[in-house]
Amino acid sequence: METLHIPQGINYECTGCGKCCSGWAVPMTEADHERISAVEWTGINPALRQKPLYRELTKNESKGTPYSHKIVSDTGTCPFLVDKLCNIHAERGIEFKPSICQLFPYCFSETPTGVYATVSFVSVGAVYNAGAPLLDQREYLERKWLEFRRMYPDYKPDWSHTRLSVGMPITWEQYLQIEKRLLEILKEDEKPLAVRLLECSSFLRTQLPAAAGVPTPVAAPTTLTDVPPLNSLDKALLSVFHKMYFPAKALKQGDGDFSAMRLAAENFLGSKRLQLPGTSFSVEELNALPFCDDKEVDNLLYRYVFSHVFGKKYFGAGFGQVSIIPGFHHIILMLSLLKLHSKALAKMRQAPAVTMLDVAAAIRQLERQVGETQLGGYSAAAWEMMLGPSTRARRLLANIH
Repeated sequence: METLHIPQGINYECTGCGKCCSGWAVPMTEADHERISAVEWTGINPALRQKPLYRELTKNESKGTPYSHKIVSDTGTCPFLVDKLCNIHAERGIEFKPSICQLFPYCFSETPTGVYATVSFVSVGAVYNAGAPLLDQREYLERKWLEFRRMYPDYKPDWSHTRLSVGMPITWEQYLQIEKRLLEILKEDEKPLAVRLLECSSFLRTQLPAAAGVPTPVAAPTTLTDVPPLNSLDKALLSVFHKMYFPAKALKQGDGDFSAMRLAAENFLGSKRLQLPGTSFSVEELNALPFCDDKEVDNLLYRYVFSHVFGKKYFGAGFGQVSIIPGFHHIILMLSLLKLHSKALAKMRQAPAVTMLDVAAAIRQLERQVGETQLGGYSAAAWEMMLGPSTRARRLLANIH
């Protein structure tokens, strides 16, 4: 088995809240479908009578996945969830559940130097850092990784195209040295997270000359003072990414592939307000609402950023073959959107300030939508161009708080 790298400071156990079983349709492999559909569940749970429980995926839906069917829900919650517990698990055991449910919320990134384990922040247990440290779950995580490999036998991520920025390839060993410094900066918890992120962005900029074969380092700002306000394009990007990651209505097939980058141009010419069901807010309106000064929230935001960096989920094979600097700036943009959407949720319930509940709801939705987005072709090139500048990342960090 490959070397399994496990992050320090990340805990997980199921809290039994049942929320992970809502908001999406559970996909099933052919083996899952054969196993689960062979059981007469209506005899166990009469509430399932007269309900279609499964449907076959279209060719478009199943393309590039190991799935052939999905569990049907007319309420947004898995029909097998009974009193916040999985009826399949209760009746037949954990190994009878759909494969994806057995793996959730563990995530694995296979790289040239081993496998990096993290957890999905769609899980409430991951959000609240509940349970035992992942470091104490090595044997269990190793089994989960082997299950993942059996489920995805063709999973072979290609890290050979790793780039620091557009047109600047680097080796995997060079990347590991860069990441080592990024993680060191992120762990300096005596500094605000925004300052740490700026220092990471500035450090990445100093690596550009070396990647381009130029020996002179490039100076970069490391403070958030005297920063210009957000400009129109900044607000347009926030609006279009908010539409993708916090859609006011369900996205249709293909809407999550960032061909919607064209909306950035539309937004640049039109409204730059953040849309929510039945209402909208400007960045200025949301910034007027205080964010929560809470150590638990600070720790959550840090763990979210740390998990994306440690898990290699922000660049290369971990995220649409994006280069490292735009990928890291995407993390900064995600953090900005988290704060803005948390404030929007607080304003919608007429609260005087953001609470942990707002942030938890926002981060779970963000994690889910980011996991479903795709990059390709022109949209990927536009994405890199928009998120490449360190000056934009600095404006986001300084102006959204």
